Amino acid sequence: MADQSRQIKLAAAKKKLKEFQQKSSPASGGGGGNGGGGEEPGAKKKRKVKGGSQPDTPSADRHAPDNIQSILKGFRQTNGVTLPAYGKTQNCTHDGNENHADENRPLSSTESLWQSSTAYINGDNAHSPANEKELESGNQDLAAALDSSKLTNNRLNTKLEQLTTQSQELTDQLQKERREFEQKCMREQGAMREQLQQAARQKTGEAEELSNRLQATKQRVSELERTLFSVSTQHKQFDKHNKELEKERDNLRLEVYRLNSVSEEGRQQSSELSEQLKLRMSENNDMRLDLEELRKRLEMADDMLQQSVRASQCQPADALMESVAQLQTERDRYAEQIQEEGLVWKDKTEQLLSQVTVVAEERDRSISQIQELEAHITDLKHAAALLSQEREAQAEPKPSGTSESELALQGALCSLQQERDSLNAQFQAQLRDNEQLSRMCSEQESRLSELERHAERGAEDAEDRRRMLEDVQSDKATISRALAQNRTLKDQLAELQNGFVKLTNENMELTTALQSEHHVKKELGRRMGQLQEDLHNVKEQLDLKSQEYQALLEQRDQVVGHLQQYSAGYTALASEREQLHRHSALATPYRDQGDGVESQSLPDSPQKSSIAIPEDFESREEMEEFVRSAVSRVEAERDEVRSRLEEERRLHLAARHQAAALIEHHSHSHDHDHDHDHEHNHDHEHSQGHGQSHDHRHSHDDHSHCEHTGSEGVPVEVHEALCVAMERLQQRFTSLMQEKADLKERVEELEHRCIQLSGETDTIGEYITLYQNQRAIMKQKHMEKEQYISMLAQDKEEMKAKLAELQNLVMRLVGERNEWYSRYTGAVASANATANPDLLPAGEEQVQAHHTHRRMELNAVDGQESMDVSSAVEPDSTDLPNGGPSDQGQGLPPDSHALMRPQEDGTTRQIMQLLQEIQNPQGPRSVPFLGDNPCVPFFYRPDEQDEVKILVV
Repeated sequence: MADQSRQIKLAAAKKKLKEFQQKSSPASGGGGGNGGGGEEPGAKKKRKVKGGSQPDTPSADRHAPDNIQSILKGFRQTNGVTLPAYGKTQNCTHDGNENHADENRPLSSTESLWQSSTAYINGDNAHSPANEKELESGNQDLAAALDSSKLTNNRLNTKLEQLTTQSQELTDQLQKERREFEQKCMREQGAMREQLQQAARQKTGEAEELSNRLQATKQRVSELERTLFSVSTQHKQFDKHNKELEKERDNLRLEVYRLNSVSEEGRQQSSELSEQLKLRMSENNDMRLDLEELRKRLEMADDMLQQSVRASQCQPADALMESVAQLQTERDRYAEQIQEEGLVWKDKTEQLLSQVTVVAEERDRSISQIQELEAHITDLKHAAALLSQEREAQAEPKPSGTSESELALQGALCSLQQERDSLNAQFQAQLRDNEQLSRMCSEQESRLSELERHAERGAEDAEDRRRMLEDVQSDKATISRALAQNRTLKDQLAELQNGFVKLTNENMELTTALQSEHHVKKELGRRMGQLQEDLHNVKEQLDLKSQEYQALLEQRDQVVGHLQQYSAGYTALASEREQLHRHSALATPYRDQGDGVESQSLPDSPQKSSIAIPEDFESREEMEEFVRSAVSRVEAERDEVRSRLEEERRLHLAARHQAAALIEHHSHSHDHDHDHDHEHNHDHEHSQGHGQSHDHRHSHDDHSHCEHTGSEGVPVEVHEALCVAMERLQQRFTSLMQEKADLKERVEELEHRCIQLSGETDTIGEYITLYQNQRAIMKQKHMEKEQYISMLAQDKEEMKAKLAELQNLVMRLVGERNEWYSRYTGAVASANATANPDLLPAGEEQVQAHHTHRRMELNAVDGQESMDVSSAVEPDSTDLPNGGPSDQGQGLPPDSHALMRPQEDGTTRQIMQLLQEIQNPQGPRSVPFLGDNPCVPFFYRPDEQDEVKILVV
């Protein structure tokens, strides 16, 4: 782009040069050695070149420096380039000619111009057309460079003017606002001061007024106090006594009213308590009647029970059970009624006791109040006596007004004495009422104690009746247990079998449920693992995002620092531009003597920034790469602009030094060697000064990324690009913060879910442990039931064997009893026959027939029916008809008893032992006793207590 723009400008310069040559061609015909003052600079230059082609003109050699100076002046006027002095150029050309063989490099337009000028000075007057062409091309280059420099200078001047105007406007505006603010503050302060002064004056005036009023009021008060003190000293005492008496009277009235109300309440409570006592007495009488009825019913129940016990053999078991149930229900109902009534009486007695205590407390309180009132009344009497004495002492000097007040006080004292008498009468009445109440309370307490004793006796009686009913119930329960034992065993066996089947089914269900629970547990564990992995990944992502966020924050801080550095560099560049403009303004008078030093043309147009900002970044890495590339480009452009600025500054300083040297050359007219040494020293000083200035300004340009003064569009675009990048960074930062907040919410939600899942897993674990415990318990129960079933089966086999043995023993016992009965009947018959054959009982035939029928029944019992045995035994010998063998056995001789007892004891003992083993196969074999062993129906003789033990099937 720079080469193309340079070629375009060169073409335009060539075109302008041709037009200039065409314009100056008519005036070049008379080309003298001296240039006219009114001709254009281009025409002068061309005429001088043509004049130099004449070889035999001595004036050209003589006036060559003047002609060259005029040519340089024309170049300076046309191009505005500052050229070095003539002597310097001549020395430079000599050095260039000496070193030409060593340095084979292309010559620029300025160097070709130097060569042509030196050749012209040295007498080389013959110039070829090629030199003219080189001169034209050099002129064109110089014209293009000068045009570009003029344009850049104009731009910089306009911008500097704008900046100066803006800064001036800003400073003016700032000064104006500052003045306005100061004026406003002064006005406000003046107004505030005036207001404060006015308020202070007002407050001082008010304070003085108040102080004056206070003094006047104090004086007046002191006068009034002195005047009133003498008047009110006497009245104060009487007023005080009167007020105290009135207060005491009011207090006494209040006390009287309160005592009246308390007495009324006590009377009401006493009347209520008397009514309650009457009600309790009536209820107590009713309870006594109920207790008597209950006693009668219990006696009847005892009689009925005895009758039922006596008639237990002839009555069926169902009727006995029904009667027992009825008696039990009646017993429970009576016991509940007695308990309820006892609780009611207990509550009522407690209420009465609490009321009595309350009444006693109120009585004591009223007595204490009455005593206090009596003491107060005595105090009032003493005070009244003192007042009467004082009045008698002060009766003579006092006027008539005081006598009226004494009369009023006497009337008040009389009324107070009357009230006191009435209070005494009320107090006496209250005492009488309290005595009556205390007597009534004592009577009520005595009655309550009697009622409590009656209630205790009733409770004891009810407890005795309950014990009796419990005994009857236990007796009847033994009967019912004996009847239902065999059926319960069968039912238990069936239930055990059904339970075994149910247990197997339940075990299968539990195994399936446990398998499903294990599967669910595995699924939950897998889900927990996945959730923990997700949580770990989310935490890692959150850490990465936080690190990226920290990196972005650091990058943002770096970018902000770079922007601040850019702004500082821009301000420094603006100041440098101002200095450059100042230096260029100072160097404008010397630019007309330019010699083409600035041959290298600056870029004609500012290069625009090549940073293309994308619309959106795909990732953070791409954004970082873009920022880094943009920063590197800006730094490269900064370095390039810095080099250009340094080059321009160096050229500018060189032009200044050349102009200064040229002025010295014209003023002092030194020789070329001295000029060369001076130039050499000056250049050395310039290089040192430039190095110092460069070192001085290098600290300001280290961090600046701005473009050169000739390309002012670059920093604006870079600034805009950086602004856009910052906005995008901020957007990205906000989006990252939003993502971070979302991730935090997600993490919190996941933690909450993890907590819930951990709680669910805990509950599932608890359920699993519960299921396992239940399963272990069920297994244990199942094993116990299996053992019990096996034991039952073994017991059943043993029972069968024992029942077979029992059947044999019973059959043997029946045979023995039949033999014994035959012997017994024979003995009885022989005894009766020997004693009195006519005294044989009339019912003997019936008894004999009955016993034969019983024996037939006993013989007809098979093995299956022998399993249904009973454990209930009733010691009653009256169940046998007509006394039975017990009555008849009493008439047996003692030797017959002695003969029959050993024969029956062995078989009966074996039977009882076997029955005990059947009833308790695993327990200790203790001696059988009545009511514990199941028995079979048989009869045996009375024992030593003349009692017959009957076993009922």
